[in-house]
Amino acid sequence: MQGTHWFSALGIGGSKFSHGRRLLFAALVLTAQSLHADAGNYDQNIPFDEKYVEKWKESQIVLPSYPDDRNLIPVPMNVTDTLKIYIDGKSISRAKDLVARFSLVVESPSGARSVFYDGLRCETRQYKTYAIGTAKHSLEPASDPQWRPIPRPEINAFRDDLYRRYVCDSHNSARSPQDIVRALTYQP
Repeated sequence: MQGTHWFSALGIGGSKFSHGRRLLFAALVLTAQSLHADAGNYDQNIPFDEKYVEKWKESQIVLPSYPDDRNLIPVPMNVTDTLKIYIDGKSISRAKDLVARFSLVVESPSGARSVFYDGLRCETRQYKTYAIGTAKHSLEPASDPQWRPIPRPEINAFRDDLYRRYVCDSHNSARSPQDIVRALTYQP
């Protein structure tokens, strides 16, 4: 049957195609169509009760100590990125709220450094900066920390890289601290 369409290979419309086969084919099409239509209404027939859903509650945080250079793990970045990114391996945590938290060091090409203590919420693709490093090598709590969307990929989009490649797994859950360290240190 090379060179023929699968529809004509079934003999539909041909003299060999019996009246019974036509009826069977029509019944199958109608059944599939009605099942497809019912599937769209399935969720509407089940009442949803909000009181059974556990509300997400952010865990209390304790700021870690200022990152020590000996504990910094370099984050492999794209070759086009100009910033160097490091995570303090000692500060990585994942609490009951499933937020991955860590101290982050961002270094410019000139060597200037910015230090943040961030939380990354994989389920919602958001980050929050809890504290910012000071010149006195301490972490100062941010004045109004808010959950913000992680910027989409662009040059130096280090939070997006952390989200996609190191901190979050394929199910949009935060990896364990050990798995994050493993993802950062064992690159192919």
